[in-house]
Amino acid sequence: MLPEGTPLRDISPRSELICVVLLLTLQLGFCLHAALSLTVTHDEIWHLPVGLRNLREGRFDIETVNPPLTRMWGAVPLALGNVTIDPNVTGQDVGRKFVEDHPGDFQFWYRWGRVLHLIWPLATGIVVYLWSRRLWGTHAALLSLLLYVTCPNVIGYSSVVTPDAGAMFGFVATLLAGLWWRDRPEWKRAVLCGTLLGIALATKFTSLLLLPFIVLIAGALAVRCAKQSGWRGVGRIAVQFAIMAACSWLILSLNYRMNGITTPLAQLDFQSEGLKGIQQLFSSMPSLPILVPRDYLLGIDEQRRVMAGQHPVFLNGQWSLEGFRSYFFFALIYKTPHVLQLLFILSLLSIFRWRRGLRWWDVAVILLSILLLIVMAGQESLQLGVRYVLMVFPLMAILAGGAVKLLNVFSARARQMVMGTIVVLSLFSLRFAPNHLAYFNEWAGGPIGGRMHLIDSNLDWGQNLHDLKREMDARGLESIRLAYFGTIPPSVLGIQYDLPPSRSPEPGTYAVSVNFVMGRPHGVTLADGSTRAVDFEEFGYFRFFQPVKTLGGSIDLYEITEGDLQEYNAALQQLSR
Repeated sequence: MLPEGTPLRDISPRSELICVVLLLTLQLGFCLHAALSLTVTHDEIWHLPVGLRNLREGRFDIETVNPPLTRMWGAVPLALGNVTIDPNVTGQDVGRKFVEDHPGDFQFWYRWGRVLHLIWPLATGIVVYLWSRRLWGTHAALLSLLLYVTCPNVIGYSSVVTPDAGAMFGFVATLLAGLWWRDRPEWKRAVLCGTLLGIALATKFTSLLLLPFIVLIAGALAVRCAKQSGWRGVGRIAVQFAIMAACSWLILSLNYRMNGITTPLAQLDFQSEGLKGIQQLFSSMPSLPILVPRDYLLGIDEQRRVMAGQHPVFLNGQWSLEGFRSYFFFALIYKTPHVLQLLFILSLLSIFRWRRGLRWWDVAVILLSILLLIVMAGQESLQLGVRYVLMVFPLMAILAGGAVKLLNVFSARARQMVMGTIVVLSLFSLRFAPNHLAYFNEWAGGPIGGRMHLIDSNLDWGQNLHDLKREMDARGLESIRLAYFGTIPPSVLGIQYDLPPSRSPEPGTYAVSVNFVMGRPHGVTLADGSTRAVDFEEFGYFRFFQPVKTLGGSIDLYEITEGDLQEYNAALQQLSR
């Protein structure tokens, strides 16, 4: 048994509020820095204009792979500014056309969308604090909030207009509301949980994983009430659960303006095997209405179809078209700050010592959520970044707050030293600002070494094209040979360029996205505005050369000389022997 020290001193409500505000302000400042600095990212280019069309036209079939809530919210400044948009383009081409039609001010509008989008990480921070405070106490809650607001992944993916940060908030907030309802089954708590569940479902299809947790909580609550009040108590829980379901359905349907909720299931043209099977199951009821927005169901179908396809996935130096079951486990190992990892583990260990009075349901829900997200995401072949399980980071931070109980075994001076070290290490995670998207921890080798483990949106999401333009201006380069992974046409930033030679190097100055350096196949925009496919390892020969500089972790700059070329050819000859 470790000796008990003096308990931590209480914090006054005023000091508590000041600390919370300061920590959230810290996060807001770093998010704003990233939001105003980074180039429009790969997927972001279509989310914002699609959201604008959702708002204006009430059409949700333009691009259905994601629900509309977060992108409609980000598009509010564009709607208020009467920004024009071509109504004749659909799918992901909406983004490219929007940028081409607004070459002078598209960056301004994307930045405004990003600024409005910052409501999601701030709201999640409040949830993290409330949940950790409920679970561990005030000191632990402040520690959890510190770990959350200094997590580079949260800052990076919250600073762009994509659904990930909104889904993070909806997921964590719904779980907490469900536990509140379990503590005290009141009507208003059921309404709150249902409302948050509807918000979560309207942000990202990943939030469907919340449904088994809510059903589990409701079932456990019904069993408890049955023991206490008999069938009358069970009936009360059933009615509250129905109200909760109705609230979530209403919020989700309102986001789609109730479009298509009476559409017969038999009339939908599904492409995925799963939904085709459901449709076949109810084939004897051709008039059965779907009762959910048509485009929500079609979006699930489209996502399942995409997920069932093959996608090039890179993990620890290996490529796969089917993905890796362990992908997100390793992604969290490489992308999570070490201080969060350590405190998370220490908190788990402390649970076995201070288990009296612990809210075991909270701990179980957090751990099961993390496990379910990692396992379910690992079953899919579309493994393109840790952002798919972004909600794991606030959940880890909540549980990691419990490590503060270990401070009781130290003297007051030792506590100050330990807490000071934690604060310094947490802030140290922000040293790559504003390039939080490319963050890798020290064990992974930072952004430079991280490419040997993970690529795609973990590292290179097209976010540093502005840095390349500034670098060209500083070097006096009028043009460059460029292979850029992002979806923004480099010409709209005034970059003159040609594509690097395919598979065979030549002397010259080059800028190459790290995804291409590591051999990823994709598409690339040519100088005339057209696009062409990039084959697997087409620009992989750049790995032989040492870049003179790496911009933001995502674009390598090369100066290849005749001497470098001779060394390359000699190495090829040596390998061929």
